[in-house]
Amino acid sequence: MPQPQNDYAYDVFFSYKRHNITLDWTRRVHRLLQFWLSQEIHDREVEIFVDEDNIEAGDVWPQRLKDALKHSRCMVCVWSPSYFRSDWCLSEWQTFRKREELTNLNSHGLIVPMRFSDGENFPPEAQNVQWVDVEPYNLTLPAFWMSERSLGLEDQLKSLARSVAKTIANAPPFDASWPIVEVKASSEVRIDLAQL
Repeated sequence: MPQPQNDYAYDVFFSYKRHNITLDWTRRVHRLLQFWLSQEIHDREVEIFVDEDNIEAGDVWPQRLKDALKHSRCMVCVWSPSYFRSDWCLSEWQTFRKREELTNLNSHGLIVPMRFSDGENFPPEAQNVQWVDVEPYNLTLPAFWMSERSLGLEDQLKSLARSVAKTIANAPPFDASWPIVEVKASSEVRIDLAQL
């Protein structure tokens, strides 16, 4: 979808750590979330940005990702230990944290996380946030989607969709000056001042 210059293009920026083993699970989850979100938002089509390109460490952060971050109302993220070791994922998360800070939306913000695994070793800022727990459903084999356990995941995603719909409704008006925050997992947060 082309990015409008002065408005949101996406309701949700779907942030996850790409891995070949979990890619099918992630695709199914974001499609189910989009379906259930469309049941909550009745007046228009729901747009979710999901990057399925393979970005490796050392790659230049594509402008289209920066544009999608800036032009998304909120973020849904799939948290795991590898998420918090990824420069890309941390940059996406910190970009929305900065927007929350700038708009005073820290109590019920713009980030709706799912816990894929772990939780105890997340950064303190992530441990203090309420997440939707999908760890009991993080099975990556295709047979999972034919099992009764997948029904539990769908129930979780229905509940998540209600929360995301509220987050979308409470998103601040679009601001072309939203900053993009770039992070190195092992270093300090850096704000791209060119974006301010």
